[in-house]
Amino acid sequence: MSLSGVANRVFVDHYAILNVPCRASESEIKQAFRSLAKIHHPDHARDDGMRFLEIYSAYRLLLNPEKRRNYDRLYLARFHDSTDSDRRTGDADRRQIPLSRVRYPGSVARLARRGLMQRRFRNRDRRFYLNIDYDLELHLEPSELHSALAAQVPVVARNICPDCLGSDPDCYACDGKGWYKSSRHIEIHFDGGLIDGQILEINLSRLKPGPMSHFKKKRIRLKICATLTPKTST
Repeated sequence: MSLSGVANRVFVDHYAILNVPCRASESEIKQAFRSLAKIHHPDHARDDGMRFLEIYSAYRLLLNPEKRRNYDRLYLARFHDSTDSDRRTGDADRRQIPLSRVRYPGSVARLARRGLMQRRFRNRDRRFYLNIDYDLELHLEPSELHSALAAQVPVVARNICPDCLGSDPDCYACDGKGWYKSSRHIEIHFDGGLIDGQILEINLSRLKPGPMSHFKKKRIRLKICATLTPKTST
């Protein structure tokens, strides 16, 4: 089941992340990175490292001449001529990513080798032992990183039991829990500027899967994996 509407339109503004103008020189980009890294490096900051990962990803892209040229075409189209950008990145022009390319991290073989397939382990426990700090992976071809894309992403929802409305500990329908879990799909639009290996945080707080339900998480983390070739991307 898919929700109507789009959870997020994702265009990563790497210049804003580094707080530099779009015409910044290489030395200005390096200086901005060094200044921000001193504040947000995981060895010094008390956050979860997401901010530093954003900064490093932006720095890495903007110092690569070819990647920066490709990115600048998207950036200028989006911010200097928003009407034209909206027309060119309309729904009809977006490339729909197959559902099979949105995957949960940690292969079955990898989980089995670590003895994590036992039922006593929850998904968050498995991610902890495998040192995975994101929820889903989006697998792309390298050429798709700068394209207008749309992807259906599965998200866990909690639904209030329709039989007892969450108030009967002896309810046969929900076994007294008051709720049950289900899966929903949200559509996310990507407008370019993606980098292999970056982790995007998708805000779900303004979305409701239904009248008597809510998403289990307020935010999900999606890792971009540009590891596919045209022959393996279906």
